[in-house]
Amino acid sequence: MSSGNVIIIPVDGSKNSDRAVNWYLEHFHLKGDRVVFVHAFDPPPMQSAKHTSVDFKNSYDEWCVIIQKAQDKARCLLKEYDQKFESLKGQLSYKMIHDSGSPGDVIVNYSKKENGTSIVMGCRGLGKIRRTLLGSVSDYVVRHSNIPVVVVPPA
Repeated sequence: MSSGNVIIIPVDGSKNSDRAVNWYLEHFHLKGDRVVFVHAFDPPPMQSAKHTSVDFKNSYDEWCVIIQKAQDKARCLLKEYDQKFESLKGQLSYKMIHDSGSPGDVIVNYSKKENGTSIVMGCRGLGKIRRTLLGSVSDYVVRHSNIPVVVVPPA
């Protein structure tokens, strides 16, 4: 019997996102779940061009290298999760998504697009002051999601 649950799990390669994946497997997983791994990359703004086309070209080339490295890292990361979940085929189905944009927005948007029933995510454990100044992805998702969000704290 299928659970019908669609679990959104944001991943970024950190220990905290790994904790969220492991927590899901140990405490939340039901046979028939569909898991959607979401990796979001927030590209840096391209530096505004100086007055010559040479400067613009160098700036653009550097920006392209940064983007390519991020895409390569995402592919490697998602491949690791694919290998980790290979043994669970038949018990759950999963999908890997990589998209660019603000991580909180990307997570909330894909939870809607994929008809998510819940989100399981880690948090970085920022101190209260840093979290107040910088905000956090998990805070953003909790405030903007229309489905339950499980935030797995750091160890």
